[in-house]
Amino acid sequence: MEVSPTGQPPTSMPINPNTDPVALLHALLTLQSQTLDIQRQILQNQQQQLELAREAAQVAREQRARQVAELERWQSGHDRVIDQCRESLGQLEQVHSALMGELVNHVAENHENLVDGDFALTDFVDRFGPRLAHLNTMLAVLRPLAAAARKPEA
Repeated sequence: MEVSPTGQPPTSMPINPNTDPVALLHALLTLQSQTLDIQRQILQNQQQQLELAREAAQVAREQRARQVAELERWQSGHDRVIDQCRESLGQLEQVHSALMGELVNHVAENHENLVDGDFALTDFVDRFGPRLAHLNTMLAVLRPLAAAARKPEA
């Protein structure tokens, strides 16, 4: 065995770290340790995300409960309006259906112009967009009121 003053291995027998089993095991252990650390971090992140999702679900449940309670309070003071809301909902749904039919027919008749022309598309959006958006908003307000009006009958 040759001992060199610098602590270097003898030149006659070079050690390749790629073939040294101890070095390979050490590298493998290091990689496994790093992988385990990363997996722990991923687990912590997933646990945090789960906790946030649970909190968001709880907030949504509480908000929905407040909305239901507010709707019930409003209903108790406006019985006459609720019956009218149910009637209006049916009529507005017919208006909505007619408007959707008109929109579909317009698209079928003017499809090429809508694809190729900015003016035709702008005219189409101006013609149907605001009316449909406002009508959808009104229906969204009336539906819960009308549904609530049906509950006592059921």
